[in-house]
Amino acid sequence: MKKVKKAGCILLDLKNKKVALVYRENLKDFSFPKGHLEENESLVECAIRETAEETKRDCVLLVNNPIYIDKYVTENGEDVEVYYYLSKDIGKSNNDSIDTHPTFWIPFDEVDDKLSYDSLKKLWNDIKDKVKIYFEKYYN
Repeated sequence: MKKVKKAGCILLDLKNKKVALVYRENLKDFSFPKGHLEENESLVECAIRETAEETKRDCVLLVNNPIYIDKYVTENGEDVEVYYYLSKDIGKSNNDSIDTHPTFWIPFDEVDDKLSYDSLKKLWNDIKDKVKIYFEKYYN
């Protein structure tokens, strides 16, 4: 079984209490930005790069460790691990990737309804209390 590592970010707009979701037109789904780990790249570097590529937004991590690790096996038999990091949006990226997806800023309380897959809904429900703490810190 082929091992595949990916990384991405739960990208937050702290000022407006919103979470970035990408809409992948080819799959007609909403997801968090993420992508494949490249050779000689750390998981953190991958998460930040993939987020910039997919959303055209720059970010900084709020925590240096993954907030969630999703594991699954694809239909093609790939053993996948996705490392998600919590990050905050710091503005428009100069990234010139063509792998960009439409990005939607979803209010905190509506993220669960927008996500397309049960596994992502589980991820969100497992971490949303931690995310809420960052929104509360920003406003206090």
